[in-house]
Amino acid sequence: MKKIVILFSLILTVTISGCSKEEFLDQPLRGRQQLDDFFSSPENAELFVNSVYSKVNGESWFQIEFFRQICEMSTDDNWAGNTEQPRPDISGIAAYNVFAGSFYINSFWENTYIGITRANIALERIPEVEMDETLKSRLLAEARFLRAWYYYDLVRNYGGVPIVTTYTELLEPAINDKVRSSVDEVYDFVESELLLAIEDLPLKSEYATKDLGRITKGAGQTLLAKTYLYREKWALAQDIAEDVIELGQYQLEPKFEDIFSVYNHHGVESIFEVDMITNPQFANIGGHISTTAGTRVDQGFGWCMPSSDLENAYLSEGDEIRLRSTIMKHGEPVYGDPQVTSFDAAPDRNKSGRTSRKAYIPLADREDPYVRGQHPLPVIRFRYADLLLVHAEAAYFAGDESAALTSLKMIRDRVELETNMGLTGSSLRDAIWKERRLELALEQQRLFDLRRQKVNGTPRIATILGPNGTFVKYNTEVSTDPFETTNLGEPQDKGALFDPSVHLLWPIPPEEIQLSRGNITQNPGY
Repeated sequence: MKKIVILFSLILTVTISGCSKEEFLDQPLRGRQQLDDFFSSPENAELFVNSVYSKVNGESWFQIEFFRQICEMSTDDNWAGNTEQPRPDISGIAAYNVFAGSFYINSFWENTYIGITRANIALERIPEVEMDETLKSRLLAEARFLRAWYYYDLVRNYGGVPIVTTYTELLEPAINDKVRSSVDEVYDFVESELLLAIEDLPLKSEYATKDLGRITKGAGQTLLAKTYLYREKWALAQDIAEDVIELGQYQLEPKFEDIFSVYNHHGVESIFEVDMITNPQFANIGGHISTTAGTRVDQGFGWCMPSSDLENAYLSEGDEIRLRSTIMKHGEPVYGDPQVTSFDAAPDRNKSGRTSRKAYIPLADREDPYVRGQHPLPVIRFRYADLLLVHAEAAYFAGDESAALTSLKMIRDRVELETNMGLTGSSLRDAIWKERRLELALEQQRLFDLRRQKVNGTPRIATILGPNGTFVKYNTEVSTDPFETTNLGEPQDKGALFDPSVHLLWPIPPEEIQLSRGNITQNPGY
């Protein structure tokens, strides 16, 4: 996504500068004439679609991507971590002491809707541009996928949200009358958008190297499979996941650690990836996670630190290969970085004494200077292992346990773990769910998995968090971890305040409720 990332700041200046308000319904566009001037050539149309991509991660670290890390902090996989810098607006969300006016929750909503608005404009204006019809169809499909992605992100976090599909809906008085669509209506919209987009999206192999990072048919099908999974449309999820497998475009990386290398952008496992590069001429076009999730003594912010509970999950499975490429621990060597034989996680400044190996860049591979917004580590949103586990879970619930075991075995074979091919029933289900945790830890999947996975109708997160949750009980009654139990700058009972009647969703930003004159309603409990 090199062009997409680099050119965004230019596009912002030329076409969409001037956002003066906080609300999502006031988008950064000045007028029709400016749009008419801009959509005057195929080149400009493509540049505008590039700007639609920019909100997938956000143009700055705090807009979108950091909220995804906060969501990671609110699970059993991570602590908030940073005990040196009191930030109740961050650690409060992680501990479910959430208030409706949270900056990060509000910023995620606002910036996601900015992405939607750009997609809406692209879909309205590009059909009028004289250009090659194949390119036009592809650009419209990319914009349609991205609009679906943004709504998928919103509905998972807030529940039903207003569906806005045109630029004119953002003009007064229409903006005052927007209401929340239902969860099903939003998911229906996501599905319909993806079904349309998939028809005109190229295969990954059909893109030139310079265009890798643009949306592909496999990315569209993967998002559709994940959407079906969230809605428990098991047979449809299995079928579309099998369509991705049959494309023959993806495979598992032979070595697990190579997935997260700065030298492996758009590798064989990558389905949807935000490519990060560094260029001193442009601010914040590189990655941020290596800083926000880095330790306080390694030029990092110290947020989103892995828990001993997550480490124990690897140890219980004998999973050394993924453990060493997922968690770095104080006083131990860093796998893949021969220059670090005793890692300093600053346990007096960091709750867990651990940090993410997936977000870490070895010393020899760092840019000089090593600063936030200039990290070359890509962010993989979808990868083939995730798709195989979607297939395994969907196949299990669709009654096809043989297919579920086949996909599960592929994941475990890579990390040299045996698979009990006699697993069946709830034991197979639990093995698939555990495999998702081990394989995808720290990749911003855990919260949404725990919310949607149910046992006898109860979301799993309600059995892990809350005053009687297994994670809370482990930390307050069982754990003797030398780092977590001695640094109490973050309370040991994190998650005890979780209430399933409230916290399966985040609050709607109060500004949006006010702007809609109360037509947009708040989620229960906030």
